[in-house]
Amino acid sequence: MGKPISKAIKKVSENVGSNKVVIITNHLKIDGIIYVEDGKCDECHDDVITLTDATVCRLNDYCTCEGDDCNCSDYVCFKYDWINITVPSVVAYSIIA
Repeated sequence: MGKPISKAIKKVSENVGSNKVVIITNHLKIDGIIYVEDGKCDECHDDVITLTDATVCRLNDYCTCEGDDCNCSDYVCFKYDWINITVPSVVAYSIIA
């Protein structure tokens, strides 16, 4: 079994030099800042990704499409100071430089 995706996201973030991320699940688009432990995180788990300053959008409400024309809007999104995302729910991610 490979490394947990949480470690891969943190490693890519370090390589790119940015801690801003977009995570896609089956039903959500989540933008936020990857929480970086100070090296003393006994409670941190590889199966959870923690984001701060997060914006969560339901994909069904986020974008509407008619034919080839799609419009997406952040007005249907919710803000959170922090959020935990379980690793099995992650479908895709992108580090924002």
